[in-house]
Amino acid sequence: MTPDDTLKLLDLIEVSPGHGVATLRQEDVLIRYAQPGSHAADLIRRDAELLLALSPHGLPGPTLLELDLSGRRLPHAFSCQRLPHPKAVRARDDEAPAIWRQLGSHLRRLHALPVLASGVVVPSPDPRGLLEELNETQVITDSDLRWLDRWVRHLQAEAGPAQPATLHGSLRPANVLLSPDRRTVLGLLDWSHAQAGDAARDYVHLPLSTFEALSGTDARQTAALLLAYVTRLFLDLRDAAQGRAGLAAATARLLALFQLNVGGK
Repeated sequence: MTPDDTLKLLDLIEVSPGHGVATLRQEDVLIRYAQPGSHAADLIRRDAELLLALSPHGLPGPTLLELDLSGRRLPHAFSCQRLPHPKAVRARDDEAPAIWRQLGSHLRRLHALPVLASGVVVPSPDPRGLLEELNETQVITDSDLRWLDRWVRHLQAEAGPAQPATLHGSLRPANVLLSPDRRTVLGLLDWSHAQAGDAARDYVHLPLSTFEALSGTDARQTAALLLAYVTRLFLDLRDAAQGRAGLAAATARLLALFQLNVGGK
């Protein structure tokens, strides 16, 4: 789309987006908009700031469009982004392992950059503290506590201390942009929750097949990824015990993780 076409598209936005971030896409242009002064408007601003900060580093993905808005008063806070392909699609949980390996390479490039996300480094939850909490609330037995704690300590020793990195912060399959044939990772969408922290945390909301595709080549990375997944599952178990999620589903995910990495005891 040309800049004039994009301006015409902006003029079509009349419906109030409510309290969240709304999107409008036409070919290779993505418009994110929200009510001015809202939390959603802050998220749009944050997303735009990170895209600008990332642009000199050559990572593939959306780029911000600069538009001449003279003479226009738009009722929404917005950003306009150009996507890498007019028919790009969002990833799904069941993508081929090659996609998750490509995503791993993409994330390693991101995490190797100087920390770009401003603000305080967000610490990772303490998995051993979560285990104590799960034991106190009788979600796991004393015996389970002992061997799980032993396994976590082993993973922590293998992974070593985490170095702060720029995190996407909300990385799910829907935020991974693919080529129309679903064979190539084109970039990441929605940097609204970018932050500084442990790089492994960028993987915890991706399918377990991501871990399977990325583990085994580097012992430290494998341990860090596994520790991040395990910590996420401990949080899921805690939420399940408090009635905020399904206990059976959380337990099934933990068992699936063990099947990928036998030897926890």
